[in-house]
Amino acid sequence: MATTRTNQSLALATVGAALLSTTAASATDGATDARLRMLEAEIARLRPLEAEVAKLRREAHGAKAQAKSATNIANAATAAVAKGPPGPPPPPPVFVSFRNGLFVETEDKAYSFKVGGRIQIDGGGITNPIGVPTNYGYSGYTSFRRVRLEVEGVAAKIWFYKLQYDFTGSGLGGIRDAYIGLKVPGTETPYSNGPVWVQVGSIYEPFSLEALNSSKFTDFIERPMAAEGFAPFRHVGATVAAHGDNWTAKGGIFSTSFEDASFNPSLVSAPATYWAPVARGGGQYFDVTGRLTYAPIKTDHELLHLGVAGRYHQPNNATGVSDDRMLRVGNRLRSEANILGMQTLGTPDLSCSTITIPGSFNGTNLSTGGVTGQCVNNEVQYGFELAGAWGPLSFQTEYIGMQVNRNSGKMMQSALLGNFTPGGSSAFFNGFYAYGQWYVTGEERAEAYSVKDKNGASFEQVKILNPLSKGGTGAVSLVARYSSINLNSGRWSGSGLFNMLTYSQFILGNNTATGLIANQAGVAGGRQENTTLGLNWYPDNGFHFQANWTHVLHWNAPLGASSAATFALPAGLAALQGRYQSQSHPDLFEVRAQIYW
Repeated sequence: MATTRTNQSLALATVGAALLSTTAASATDGATDARLRMLEAEIARLRPLEAEVAKLRREAHGAKAQAKSATNIANAATAAVAKGPPGPPPPPPVFVSFRNGLFVETEDKAYSFKVGGRIQIDGGGITNPIGVPTNYGYSGYTSFRRVRLEVEGVAAKIWFYKLQYDFTGSGLGGIRDAYIGLKVPGTETPYSNGPVWVQVGSIYEPFSLEALNSSKFTDFIERPMAAEGFAPFRHVGATVAAHGDNWTAKGGIFSTSFEDASFNPSLVSAPATYWAPVARGGGQYFDVTGRLTYAPIKTDHELLHLGVAGRYHQPNNATGVSDDRMLRVGNRLRSEANILGMQTLGTPDLSCSTITIPGSFNGTNLSTGGVTGQCVNNEVQYGFELAGAWGPLSFQTEYIGMQVNRNSGKMMQSALLGNFTPGGSSAFFNGFYAYGQWYVTGEERAEAYSVKDKNGASFEQVKILNPLSKGGTGAVSLVARYSSINLNSGRWSGSGLFNMLTYSQFILGNNTATGLIANQAGVAGGRQENTTLGLNWYPDNGFHFQANWTHVLHWNAPLGASSAATFALPAGLAALQGRYQSQSHPDLFEVRAQIYW
């Protein structure tokens, strides 16, 4: 409107100028009188607009003055604040997500934490339950396999931590992961992807691909016997690790575990003479473990993974009471269906167990209770990994060997004191598995491979192409596995040992001969071979349903679980009591429903 009125003012001025020109002309030319009257009438019509134009000019001037005054006030206020004490900087923006757990992170990613967990409910049955007399397995059973709650996070970009508790945990309580870590500044190299990091606490020893894969994403309900029987899983220790785009390296030193049967080692035998040992305090075991992996082919659609790991274990004064997973090898195996409880394998205590000292010797009271036999000097394990994927097809395989180096002198001393001491100065055990998988719905396991996990190279959840919540079917896969483990070592360690013991005990009725045979035998922990068919269904992220059918191809455990004949042995050899049946081929059926966040 102001522009229109301004234009009208300009028009008035123009008319005025034209009027002056016309008036001058009319003095000399009377013929223009009519035109002059017309112009005078137009001026009279436009003259009232002059007052309106003047008013608009005054209002514009006033607005400019007010704006200048407001600017001066604002500047004065800013100056007053600047002269006062500085306040704290505003907190950075925070990102919060409730997708698969509670996740909170600052905008600069310097601080974050996540609350997560998992619940696994298993059930199933066995067609022909067999096992040690106190643990035959169940023809039908349902229970919780894992119920875990965890919190993990990052602080100041370089620190990280995790605490995980399992409410169904065995051993010394439910603590599983419990560590702090540091990404060491300035340790980046041209060959690594990020800095070197260190961890201290209860963490996974870097050994076995299948052991390091999270139970949330394992392709079978239970891990194969070789991984369950030999892999160390979590121990308290310290590690150093690094990774590149397609490689990882991690090593550390470890000791006790929250999953052990006991933290405390036994008393140590310190004989004043060879025949009169006395007791003193003992020391716990320790491990030195390392793992290297390399993926020469690594894309979202194709993968080839290679890995090698080694572990040195020194029992010191531990026995099968505290260090059962290494000195009573295989005793926790449950035929790849843990919830059903069918135990068929397990070696005797290779440390000669806790030997009992006589109450007196030459009139001297030796009331020392028990001391460790110290029959194991050290144990060495090694493992080889191979995994690959091509589109929806994938495979994975591992071989693990275990060498046990024993002390012949301690073994003789233990035997003379009446303890069961089978095997020679060394023993060797091994296990193997291989499996293949096909994602019917087209998902690709290569995309789930990660070298960034703090435990080392492993597989995470596959990317679901068509989640059930979006109208799809979820991810569906079919899997098949062969696995075996051999815990027999030395002469007379399989069915031949059972036949000799049976002949001596039942036919000859000679307890002395039976005892001599048993003590001259090798280590008979048993041997087992299984095949398993399985189905996996991930309807959405955070949900996993599984079904497995395991068939026992071969089972040989003369000194462990059995189901055909029984025999009693003389005092001091009660560990040999059991039953034996190598012709049994039970089938184990198991299902799992899982939610994780």
